[in-house]
Amino acid sequence: MEDTFYLSNVAPQDPHLNQNAWNNLEKYCRSLTKYNKNVYVCTGPLFLPKMEADGKMYVKYQVIGKNHVAVPTHFFKVLILEKPSGEIELRSYVMPNSPVDEKIPLERFLVPVESIERASGLLFVPNILKRTSTLKTITAGSKS
Repeated sequence: MEDTFYLSNVAPQDPHLNQNAWNNLEKYCRSLTKYNKNVYVCTGPLFLPKMEADGKMYVKYQVIGKNHVAVPTHFFKVLILEKPSGEIELRSYVMPNSPVDEKIPLERFLVPVESIERASGLLFVPNILKRTSTLKTITAGSKS
C-alpha cells in the first residue's frame, strides 16, 4: 500500500480542488452506478496551453519534489454510461488544477471528448460506434 504514495505514482492535485469540486464530480460518478447498467470512468492529468502576455500559447507547469514531478494544469474525467435500455452515453469533464468554487455546477466543466483526446493523445471511443448506434454525447447545454 505504501508504494502508492510515491510522487512517481501520483498526479499532484490542488488540495482545494481535491476536497471540493473534484470530490463532487467523483461523488456524482459513484451516484451514476445506481441508474446505469455499467459506468466506465477514465481519469487523468492534462497539461494545457495558456496564452501569455506576448499573445502566444505556452504550456507551463510547476514541478515538485527532488525528482521534479510535473504538476498538471488540469484534470479530466471521461464517463461512458451504459443505460439499462442499451443506449451508450458519453460525458467528459475538464477542471483546472486550482481552487474551483464547489458551487459551480458540474455541467460547466463538460467538454467534447475530442478536446480531451487531442490534449491527452488518448482515444476513448474509437470503436464504440461499430458496436452501437445509440451513442449520445452530453456536452454543456445538453439535456440528459
